[in-house]
Amino acid sequence: MKRNPLAESSEAPEDEEVLFRWNHKIKMLLNPVLWGNFCACFGIPAVLLGIGFSFTGNYKVAVLFPAGLIAFFAGIWVIVGIVMDLRGGFFASFIITSKGIHFSSGKTEKKIANAATVIGILAGSTSAAGVGLLARSEQDAFVAWKNLKKVKVRKRLRYIFVREGFGNKPIGLYCTKENFPQVLALVQSKFKR
Repeated sequence: MKRNPLAESSEAPEDEEVLFRWNHKIKMLLNPVLWGNFCACFGIPAVLLGIGFSFTGNYKVAVLFPAGLIAFFAGIWVIVGIVMDLRGGFFASFIITSKGIHFSSGKTEKKIANAATVIGILAGSTSAAGVGLLARSEQDAFVAWKNLKKVKVRKRLRYIFVREGFGNKPIGLYCTKENFPQVLALVQSKFKR
């Protein structure tokens, strides 16, 4: 697993030149990027589950069970989104250096992920503990320029998605109005197709 210096501090390693540094509060409820991720994480498995149930011949269950799962998780998503958006959104810290892009979430987000894991374990709920562990694994990330394989841009949202390759943790850069043009130009200059 790659070491992310942001996990220990908000400073980049000494051997890296800091090119850009900024913090951002990411709103959840009206964010199309996060809703797309929700659909991919919960919608696709639910549809596959429905297809699996259809082989049993019970088509009512094949439709209702996945639809119920999606509705249940969407309800939780909306509740969490309301709570997070009322407190300003998820805190994210980005540092772009001469070697790559570093991402780290805020202290509160890390505490929430840890609490979800502990509550899940104490409640005996493997799914709740799993959600907490998954959230903990998404707290910090690093994408090296030399390994950059994919870049997607959503200019209206000032959002740049970067990934090293399949199976590696991507980073979604939520830029400010001021730094978006410069960050986009830098990322595109480092991206070798």
